[in-house]
Amino acid sequence: MKCLDKLPTVISCCFCCFLRAGTVLIAVFSFTIGLLFAPNVSHSSGYWDMNPVLPNYSSVAESTAQMIIGVASIMLCLVSVLLLVGACCNMPVLIQIYQWGAIMYSATIGFIFFVLAVICFLVHTNCYVAGSLLLAFIVCDVLLTGYFIIVTNSLRMSLQYLSSSDIVI
Repeated sequence: MKCLDKLPTVISCCFCCFLRAGTVLIAVFSFTIGLLFAPNVSHSSGYWDMNPVLPNYSSVAESTAQMIIGVASIMLCLVSVLLLVGACCNMPVLIQIYQWGAIMYSATIGFIFFVLAVICFLVHTNCYVAGSLLLAFIVCDVLLTGYFIIVTNSLRMSLQYLSSSDIVI
């Protein structure tokens, strides 16, 4: 658990708002992203549909990928609510749960999108644009998650510092 303490820190979120307000915005944004992909659990097409990408493998590959993305999105929604509660109620443990949940979500989505991109590049010869977009989504997801982890970690570390010291504000 000490590996998160070695991350760089910031004093504000997006150069304009305080850490607590930025963390609340991150929680709302993460919850919204989770809601966009959550309908995939019920095999209904959520925000996006994989039928054009996997026409030959739609039975097993599509249902498996949609189920994994849907479960990971529900987990992201849950840890986003924990982040909101942790940021508003000064609970560093809940913020740390969000951090690990966001890392697991990003790794899961990155892996699934990478597998789909490989299928686009190697199996189908006419969907290079879809494979390139999936790779671009992976890069954006990793960068955004990294920034979110740094901001939430800064708030968590400041809350731990303030609770451990005898500073009266």
